[in-house]
Amino acid sequence: MFGRFLKPRWQHTNPDIRLKAIEHLCASEEADILAKLARGDASTLVRAAATGKLTDFNLLDEIFNQDSAPTVREAASMRIMALLAGTTADAPPHDTRLRLVRLTGNAEVLAHIATHSPDEACQQAAIERLDNAPLLYSLALEGPSEPVRVAAAQQIRSLSDLKRLAREGRDKRVVRIARDAAKALQDQQQQQDAESARVIQLADRFEQHARRRVDALYGPRLEQLEQQWQASSSVASPELATRVNEALNRCRAQLNELQEEHRRKALEETAAMERNAACKALYQLLGEACGETWGNQLGEMRSALATQQRRWEGASLQAQASADEQDAFENLTAAFQAMLDLASAASENSEDPEKLQALALQWPAEYARPPRLEAILKATSQKPEKIIKSGKPNPHRGLLIALKRELDKGNLRHANRLWHKAEAIIAEGDAQPLKRELEKLSDRRAELQDWHRFAAEPKKLELCEKMDQLKDSTMDAPQLASAIQALHEEWRSLMSSDQDEDQALWDRFKAATDIAYEPCKAHFAEQDAQRKANLAKRIELCRQLEGFIENQDWSKADWEGVWQIRQQAPKDWQRHHPVRFTDARDAQKRFSAALSTLDEQITEHSKLAEQEREQLIRQAEQISLDGDDLRNAIAQAQEIQKKWRNTPWLPPSRHRPLQKQFRKVIDQVFKARDQQKDAYKAEQAQKQVQIAAQLSALEEALDADFSESNAATLRETLQALDEATDGRLPTSVNRQVQQLRRRAQERLARLGDWQRWHQLQEQVEALTPSDSTDESALMLAVAFEALAGVPSPEPERQRRLAWQLEALPSAMKQQGFAVMDEMARLLNTYDGAITVTERQRLLNALAVLEPGNA
Repeated sequence: MFGRFLKPRWQHTNPDIRLKAIEHLCASEEADILAKLARGDASTLVRAAATGKLTDFNLLDEIFNQDSAPTVREAASMRIMALLAGTTADAPPHDTRLRLVRLTGNAEVLAHIATHSPDEACQQAAIERLDNAPLLYSLALEGPSEPVRVAAAQQIRSLSDLKRLAREGRDKRVVRIARDAAKALQDQQQQQDAESARVIQLADRFEQHARRRVDALYGPRLEQLEQQWQASSSVASPELATRVNEALNRCRAQLNELQEEHRRKALEETAAMERNAACKALYQLLGEACGETWGNQLGEMRSALATQQRRWEGASLQAQASADEQDAFENLTAAFQAMLDLASAASENSEDPEKLQALALQWPAEYARPPRLEAILKATSQKPEKIIKSGKPNPHRGLLIALKRELDKGNLRHANRLWHKAEAIIAEGDAQPLKRELEKLSDRRAELQDWHRFAAEPKKLELCEKMDQLKDSTMDAPQLASAIQALHEEWRSLMSSDQDEDQALWDRFKAATDIAYEPCKAHFAEQDAQRKANLAKRIELCRQLEGFIENQDWSKADWEGVWQIRQQAPKDWQRHHPVRFTDARDAQKRFSAALSTLDEQITEHSKLAEQEREQLIRQAEQISLDGDDLRNAIAQAQEIQKKWRNTPWLPPSRHRPLQKQFRKVIDQVFKARDQQKDAYKAEQAQKQVQIAAQLSALEEALDADFSESNAATLRETLQALDEATDGRLPTSVNRQVQQLRRRAQERLARLGDWQRWHQLQEQVEALTPSDSTDESALMLAVAFEALAGVPSPEPERQRRLAWQLEALPSAMKQQGFAVMDEMARLLNTYDGAITVTERQRLLNALAVLEPGNA
């Protein structure tokens, strides 16, 4: 029945008693009880109190996350912070706390440790993980120690805080860290701003490129922009990336259209070349075929015709031929086929002369006939060819020969020119032989004209169509003019010198040219105006140069300014471009003459300036570097340097080689000085080593007992030290030398006293020994002890007092009283023996007075 009265107080039903009981619980020995109370006690105050004594971080974390009472959770949080900060006696060891601080991410805990922990290492670890700008600034400014303030300053990332800390910080190191970090942040921000501006500019370039007309450089420029974008896209905003991607898609679409257009044109050109090659091959077959070919190789000719027809059809599938071109090819193949049919019929009717004769008459006269047809024509010829010889020479024989040659070559253009010349001769007078010869050649000319029309007319039609297309072209004026000129050059290459035949197509071509060229007129008018304006600017530039030269006093000229004008003038001249070449000749001559005058003056001045510099270089080379003292050489070099700086100006291209040569010579002088300084420093370093050794030896001598041999050692050491310190010494070394020298000199100054003291010691040692104590010996002992100021044995105090009252006053009244003199007087007047005890008392008193060892 009394069990309930024997329960522990922490189990009492009254929460106040349980609360008081917690105060007496030990956290290490009764951790289970505290854990039970912290987890499950009904009272919030009891749970909070128990939580405040826990040391298990896992349990504290559990209570902090699960307990419903804010007070308990606050107690758990405060306990965790106190344990980690090390502000409680039961906190974990240093290494454990440091490890836990580096693992936690709780900002409140880190802030508490950084501000309240007495452990500097934990403070720094918390600061390294802290992201609280105001707290970091406060710690950097008012932290308890310099390492804490430095650690906090290193974690600040706010530019404004860093600048404020650089102004208000109380530690030089903190201020330097803040200043360096602020500068780094500013540089980073400037770099980011520059990168952003570069990305914005790149986006603008993409959009400009998307609006640009597509040309041969469009693709390479787009590829270059894409490479730049790849390098900068990571810093672009989503809006900029969207802009760039849209512009890039437009650029690629335009580039694809251009590539498709090029591919189509390439196909058309390839197809046209194939069709022309097919026609040319058929013409070549017809031109090279002889009579035997038509008689014996009809199969090969048919195969060749079929091959070229397939070639034409294949090319037409790639790009459709024009109607005129198609008609011309069909006419050619029809003529070729007709000749094959005639040759085949001649072979089939080889025994029928009448049919052969009819076939021979149908065969084109300009091509070689099969042997059967040629033979039948010769056999049936009614008028054999007669050679009419005239005794009268033909004055137009050269013209006819040239005409026949051009017709045989198929050069219709030149043949037409000669033909028109012959017609003009016939129209002027009697030239019937020439007229008859022209009639004989008319068929050949007509044939060439037919072939020319066949070959050139489709091409001229194509040129007309191209010129018609240029009428609606959106090309720039220079490109449009170039395209028009190219079409005209092609047209001229196709002209046959027969203007009557070409006139219709030419009129069409010319009319299209006039319309297409209309947009170019304004451009070239503007270009002419620009050229005139540029010419006027060039003339003005010439006038300015000539005026400058005329008004210049070359003896007082600013040669650097003159040289800059000489360098800038050609750049200004080129900037005023273009100009009409024929109009600019006089201005060019004036400009060249002005530049030549400037060059002459600059060259003349440069020679004098070079001579002055070369003279200074020679003077520098003559500076003597012999001897131990180079101060005179350095003074000469500095004086020459001063003169060099005052030398007249020289163009950079001429100044740099001389400056390099001069610098090399002067550097040798200063290098010799530096070598001398290095040697002096090495000598001083060696000297410091010697001085250190002498100082060490002197200290050892001073620490040794004073004696005559010690005095000799002191003298030798002092002399060696004086020899080693004959120059200027560092302040700290000089202070040490002076102190030790003063001590040694003071000790040596007391050598006479020591000798007297040593003599007294020898006199005491020489006293006659005795086995019994004598009153006089006892009185001598107390006198020595009183004079030396050392205590006497207890039984001898009365005797000492008596001596001090009777003998000491009279002794001290003597002039020049000295302790050792009085001791010597006492010893000299003492003639008795002395025991070992009293002798030792005398020696002990003397030991206190030993000079030099005090």
